[in-house]
Amino acid sequence: MRALIVGAGIGGLATSISLAQQGLDVTLVERRETVEALGSGITLIGPSLRALAALGLHDECLRRGYGFSNFDTFALDGSVASSFEIPSPVGTDQPGMLGMMRPALHSVLLDHALGLGVPIRTSAEPVSLHQVDAAVSVDFADGSRGEFDLVVGADGVRSTVRTLVFGDLPTTFRGQGCIRAVLPRPPGVSGEVQYHPAGDVFLGFTPTSDTSMYLYCSIPVPSDYRPTQEQIVDLLLEKTAPFGGLVADVRPDIGDPSLVNFASFETVLVPEPWHRGGAVLLGDAAHCPTPQLAAGAAMCLEDAVVLGEELGRSHSVEDALAAYSARRYDRCRFVVDTACQLSHWQTHPNTPGAEHERVTAEAFGRLAEPY
Repeated sequence: MRALIVGAGIGGLATSISLAQQGLDVTLVERRETVEALGSGITLIGPSLRALAALGLHDECLRRGYGFSNFDTFALDGSVASSFEIPSPVGTDQPGMLGMMRPALHSVLLDHALGLGVPIRTSAEPVSLHQVDAAVSVDFADGSRGEFDLVVGADGVRSTVRTLVFGDLPTTFRGQGCIRAVLPRPPGVSGEVQYHPAGDVFLGFTPTSDTSMYLYCSIPVPSDYRPTQEQIVDLLLEKTAPFGGLVADVRPDIGDPSLVNFASFETVLVPEPWHRGGAVLLGDAAHCPTPQLAAGAAMCLEDAVVLGEELGRSHSVEDALAAYSARRYDRCRFVVDTACQLSHWQTHPNTPGAEHERVTAEAFGRLAEPY
């Protein structure tokens, strides 16, 4: 069976591994000139680790990151307000969370895909998809054409495959963005740390190694906000000023623009089923949440594992894609809805009945359950 995977991010690389392990003839294409990860750190909650274990990558990722299970919240002055243990995925003794540098995770996935013999074409993007009998005919921007039994759109929130297959499904801007900064990790940060908000500014840390961590700071922004790197640094210094304790300790380390980045939050949830003919959506192309639950990567990795499982057990591509969509939709919808609720509470801090810590802890528990 020939499979085309569009997009060489976390979801696309993981899917190429999952499908190659099932014996499929996989080709991976990427619209950019190089296959690389941008950004700083990434937080992988327990379900990510369970999926990485299924792909055979758990131990390597744990060696290249920082695993932990403690989650502490701090008051604005830096005093400890509450603590809870992040649950491990049911049936495992894995840590409840793993912090990594995003390029390190990308490198692990890329090296494993190449090791399985997956060819990767860069500067390649589909411009049309047509179902022809049991095959999908794909025309590429460079004028080439190919036929595949399966086409997987893992090309992110602005997915070309989604548009070609489902038409124009606009994303939703959530009125919030996040500044992330790579910093030295002080001894006081041994697990996930989140501060009580300073108004509509929400802040936390995730350790990524024995010596490093990343700080994330979510703030309301207009849809057209596009700061320069220098403006991001100045804005982060401004927004972190009200916080005491650990934040005050690391604030002098904020300064190098190359270690700071910004992204605004856009979401999408494609109605089920996520397939038409032999084309299917996966990861952010189908269900992009805000990052409040740190579950975006987890859902991408789970998608990859589940798609491989269903292709391995089903009698036809159509049956496999239907089973994949049925298994994934409700769980991914829960992540999108819950993360967006948390984002709304952060940008509207006086919302009656907002219970950020309870909802976060309950969501981690639910996502630790089997899927």
